[in-house]
Amino acid sequence: MKRGRSSCTVLLVNPSRDLQADLSRDAERLGFTLISASNSSEAVASFERDSPDVVITDLFSSDETGLALIHELRSRGKTCPVVVVSPEASGPMVAEAFRAGATDYLRKPIVEEEFADVLSRVRGLAARAVAPSSALLTFEQRFVLASDPTSVEEAVLWMTQMTAMMAPETVQVGLRGALQELLLNAVEHGNFEISHDEKKQAVAEGRYDVLLSERSARPELRDRRVVVEVSCDTRARRLRYCIRDEGNGFEWKTILSRKADWIGLTEGSGRGLLLARSLFPDLSYNEQGNEVTFTVPLG
Repeated sequence: MKRGRSSCTVLLVNPSRDLQADLSRDAERLGFTLISASNSSEAVASFERDSPDVVITDLFSSDETGLALIHELRSRGKTCPVVVVSPEASGPMVAEAFRAGATDYLRKPIVEEEFADVLSRVRGLAARAVAPSSALLTFEQRFVLASDPTSVEEAVLWMTQMTAMMAPETVQVGLRGALQELLLNAVEHGNFEISHDEKKQAVAEGRYDVLLSERSARPELRDRRVVVEVSCDTRARRLRYCIRDEGNGFEWKTILSRKADWIGLTEGSGRGLLLARSLFPDLSYNEQGNEVTFTVPLG
C-alpha cells in the first residue's frame, strides 16, 4: 500500500486493538496517518510494504520484542525514528533501546498530550532520516555545549542523529561511544581542569559527584563551553569531528602512547580515550591538548 507523502505515516507495534484504535484517532486529529502491527514480524512486513516515516513500538519487557525490532530495522539500514513505549521512562530497558537506535520514548499509559509532543519532535527527524541528495557534496555543522556532564549522553544521541545518519549502524554505535568519552573528557579534564589522578582518587573514594559540583561552582570554570564542529565529504565518504574545550589542555601524549596495557586501565586513567582511539585510529590532539579531531568512515 503506497501512499502520497503529504501525511507523515506512523507504524504502531502493539497487540492491543483498543490502543490501536485510540491512537489512530489521535494521530488523525494531529495530521498523521497511523497503521498498526500486533507483533514484530507483522511490523517488519508492514515496514517493507508501507515504508512508514515513524515507528512506535512497545518494549514488551517480558520478551524484549521491542528491542529485537529496533535491531532488525537498524540491521536493514532503516533510519526512520523509532519511539519506544515503556511504563518506566528512565529504566534500563529504555536506556538499552536508545543504545540500540531508538530516538524517543512514550510513557505508559499513553496520554494524548505526550503523544502529540513526541509526534511533533519526531516529524522533523523523519524528514531528516532520508538518504542525502546526490547533489550534496559537503556539509558543516557547529554545536556549542555547556559544561554539564549529566547532559553529555543526550547531546551525543542528538548530534549522532543530526550528523551521522548516513553511517552504518555499527559505525554509529562506535561513534556514540567515542563522542561520549571525548565530550566527558573535554568537560572534566578540559574545562573543569580535573587531573586523571584527581578523578581516580575521587572515584575510589565515592566522591566524584562532589568534585564535579565543586568545579562547576567556580565562576572561572562554570561558563566554559565545548565546541563540536562536524564536516562531511560525501565524495570521500567520511565525516570529520573536531571537539574543542576552553581549558588549558592535559597531558595526552603519555596516554595515547600506551598500546598493550590499555585494557587493564581503570576509570580516570585515560581508558575511555584509548577506547575511542581504538575505534578511530586517526584520533589526535593539538599540542596544547584542548582540541581533538578524528574521522568517521561512511562505508
